[in-house]
Amino acid sequence: MHRSIFHLLGVALVATLALAGALVAPLASAAPTAQQAGTCDGSGGVYLYEGYNYTGRCLRFTQDVADLSAYNFNNATSSIRIIGDYTAVLYVDQNFSNVASAYGFDSTDLRGSVVDDNRASSLRVISGYRQTGDEICRGDGIYLYEETDYRGRCVRYTGDDSDFSDERFNNQASSVRVVGNYSATIYVDQNYGGASVTVSGNIPDLGPTALGNDRASSIRVSSGASGANACNGQDGVYLFEHPNFQGRCVRFTGNVPDLRVFGFDDTASSIRLIGGWTATLFRDLNGTGVSTTFSGDDANLADNPIGDNQATSLVASRGGTPPPPPGGNACDGQEGVYLYEHPNFKGRCLRLTSGAGDLRVFGVDDITSSI
Repeated sequence: MHRSIFHLLGVALVATLALAGALVAPLASAAPTAQQAGTCDGSGGVYLYEGYNYTGRCLRFTQDVADLSAYNFNNATSSIRIIGDYTAVLYVDQNFSNVASAYGFDSTDLRGSVVDDNRASSLRVISGYRQTGDEICRGDGIYLYEETDYRGRCVRYTGDDSDFSDERFNNQASSVRVVGNYSATIYVDQNYGGASVTVSGNIPDLGPTALGNDRASSIRVSSGASGANACNGQDGVYLFEHPNFQGRCVRFTGNVPDLRVFGFDDTASSIRLIGGWTATLFRDLNGTGVSTTFSGDDANLADNPIGDNQATSLVASRGGTPPPPPGGNACDGQEGVYLYEHPNFKGRCLRLTSGAGDLRVFGVDDITSSI
């Protein structure tokens, strides 16, 4: 009301100075008023209060506001109330920039929040969705941020999500923070499709990654390995507990004669290779038993000779060249019978110097194309 009266006085003054002949801009094009923002009448929306505990001047919003000074409310918010299915994001600067705090709940006192008391300058209103406490960025988990350097609206994940649209966060993430013993693979497309990046540490800017900024649409989250075996997106061989690169994950950059050491014996259900690695999984210890060699990702080991939840040891090599078979079966130029995976003596190779009653033992059943 005070702003409306001030505006009308201003019009009268301009009209007087114009000496009755000048045209004055109509009120409809004037700066927004408190009435245009919405009165605090208990209907649905985001309520901003000038005082703590929902006291003092109040404005209700149901749409974004790039500059709260248009409502004479810049750097004035001290408490906030949410009525209905709304989420509010308060920003320190105009045009939805600088640090921000997200609210799907009431707050009697903004002191101590990221934006803090009397600092909000712009507001985003997300209608049809109310952000829950779990998604506010506190506690262990994977935090996705709207802006680089961990700024803007934030959503926290501790489990898989096949479609960020449910949280109104599709194609929004620009940085990621990992708190606690978590790792995640973030995908460009819904349902875990398209380009992806695997992380177990903070990334202040997703722009240079394969994922890029403002492209994330789904996420797989796992908790488990840390340190040298963390699934952190670096080069290596990644073993996952479940198909489609889900569940617990461990990363290796060398041979593993016994996966029991890592609590991953008879556990692997999918494999991912980053950085030109090739890996052979074996059913038995020390690189023995039925095996399968991989030079690319495989979302489900069940349709391979190694099978699902069967791997007990691992041989890994870098550069795309498959590792040699175990024992005396390496294709090393010595005398013997050489079986090749592809025509013209290419691909994986096995050397035999005696009969083999079951080629599945060597992981080359039904694959020989040249000899």
